[in-house]
Amino acid sequence: MKKKIKPKIYYISELNLPNTSAYSIHVMKMCEAFSKLGYSIDLFTIKSSDLKKIFNIYDIRYKFNIISIFHNFLQLNLFFRLIFTLKILSKDLDEKSILISRSILFALVASIKKKNIILELHHEITGFSKYLFLFLRQLRLIKNLKFIFLHKTLRNKYKIENSKNIILDDAVNIDNFNLAKTKKIKNTCVYIGSFFEGKGVEQIFRLAKLNKKIFFHIYGEKKYLIKQEIKKNIKIFDYVNYSKIPKILSNYEIALMPYQKKVKGKGSIWLNKYMSPLKMFDYLAAKMVIIASDLIVYKHILKNDFNCKLVKINDDLKWSKTINTILKNRKKKDYLKKNAYKTAKKYTWDLRCKKIISFATKNFKKRI
Repeated sequence: MKKKIKPKIYYISELNLPNTSAYSIHVMKMCEAFSKLGYSIDLFTIKSSDLKKIFNIYDIRYKFNIISIFHNFLQLNLFFRLIFTLKILSKDLDEKSILISRSILFALVASIKKKNIILELHHEITGFSKYLFLFLRQLRLIKNLKFIFLHKTLRNKYKIENSKNIILDDAVNIDNFNLAKTKKIKNTCVYIGSFFEGKGVEQIFRLAKLNKKIFFHIYGEKKYLIKQEIKKNIKIFDYVNYSKIPKILSNYEIALMPYQKKVKGKGSIWLNKYMSPLKMFDYLAAKMVIIASDLIVYKHILKNDFNCKLVKINDDLKWSKTINTILKNRKKKDYLKKNAYKTAKKYTWDLRCKKIISFATKNFKKRI
């Protein structure tokens, strides 16, 4: 029986690599998973320098091809986004390939040109791209465009029919977290991530003030916390490469996610309605007790008293009580950790990519 040839995958990202964004981690891990599954994949970037270093930073074990469109690192404006798009489309791309894009402009232009294109959206479309999307949609020029939405609220917002979209949360590579047992740092909570508005780092400082005998370790870009009053029981570590995250988390048992009602991303983008935090999956895979703000956006994954503890936003007394209770109750702690890991196994990059291939094959079966 003739072996079925797997389609080529082109992944389009408006990235300068390497960088510190969750966006870059998502893209690199997605491409790695496709490569692991046996697909030939080309990742298009704005500029990528020192590929060996890039693969090490993101702990990439299944390599793939990374293509730089420009020779210098650029912050793309509309003009350069268009150039970026046209340069990629001018290349001799396999007609039976699958195009997956995190670039909205690229996806719109490629759709007009009748390419097999899937646009992955993690937030609302803004700026010029928003008006171009609405204009082309009104003229029915992007009917063949398919979507991956990070959250169902995005699908509801754009009213995309079910057959033309798939909803997929972020994910994790379980293998990265299967480390040898380490001695845990006692009586300590950890937070790893950005310090953008709404991430709740300010609450961690308040919790430290209320709980002087509990230690709080924060990992991120230290320069953004210079205005905070540092307590004796707070220790701030600078940003670390993603490859080091599994080892760091293996030292702790309690992870904090004190998200606020509004969570800001880069630029003018707000994420609170559509979040599927990468760090949440890392915490789950690391078999940690997650204590998180009680937000509906991730309650289809985080289940209170099953794989986490959900606490009312900014209720510092309840947060303090929850932390102290978990620290004293080994049986409850072990129960939550065990179920956290069970949950993580349902959200791996491999499974996510398999679902995308199935979705693409179904929608583009005449051309793949």
